[in-house]
Amino acid sequence: MTTGDQRTFTIGKANGLPRQGAAPQPESTPRKGLSLNVESAAISGPRLPEKPAIRLRRLAGVAAWALVLVLAGVASSIVGLFKIFGEGPDWFTPAFISVGVVGMLLAMMAFATVRFKGVPWMFMAASTVTLLAAFAMLRLA
Repeated sequence: MTTGDQRTFTIGKANGLPRQGAAPQPESTPRKGLSLNVESAAISGPRLPEKPAIRLRRLAGVAAWALVLVLAGVASSIVGLFKIFGEGPDWFTPAFISVGVVGMLLAMMAFATVRFKGVPWMFMAASTVTLLAAFAMLRLA
């Protein structure tokens, strides 16, 4: 490089390199043998099947059912806490906690599958069964 050369190094001004925030610019000359339609189809890729839409009515129903389960679960857990710290049987603590965790996981799975028609209702029904099992354990302990 000589002093008369136009390609001198300047900090922050690299010619020919794309800037970090700039979008790539299309080529000014079209490629030989490819039409514009073929290029745009190749860029967009294959069309994927659309996901089923989430019904807001179904989501509201699952949320309302989950609210009832949460309120009943909090009430049963407060009573269960007194049984755990009190004179409850040895089997009560791990069984009661396991049933509560399984019930919460089933309710979460209902929210994860809310886009399908009958699946969240099955998960919410199974979560209700675990709450009823917790009430039965409170009665037995």
